[in-house]
Amino acid sequence: MRAWAFLKGLWQGADGAAGEAVDPVRAKAAKRLDRLATVDVLNWADEVGSGLARALDDYRKQATPESLLEAHRGAQSLLGVLDVLSRREA
Repeated sequence: MRAWAFLKGLWQGADGAAGEAVDPVRAKAAKRLDRLATVDVLNWADEVGSGLARALDDYRKQATPESLLEAHRGAQSLLGVLDVLSRREA
């Protein structure tokens, strides 16, 4: 539950509003996913979410900058998914 609250806070806090810079990984993921059907976006999100969980588990076992960077990329990619899906709902 804490992880979801954290992710939701990231999404709401840096969605490009008020001149805030959007992470390049997030922007690239959103741009590429925008071309896919919703079902494909959700399938991709499942895979990225699994990779994020593995990266965090790796970080738990041995705190390395690489595992933390992988987790960051995964989280930003999932935020790109939320950006795409929220634009489709608007």
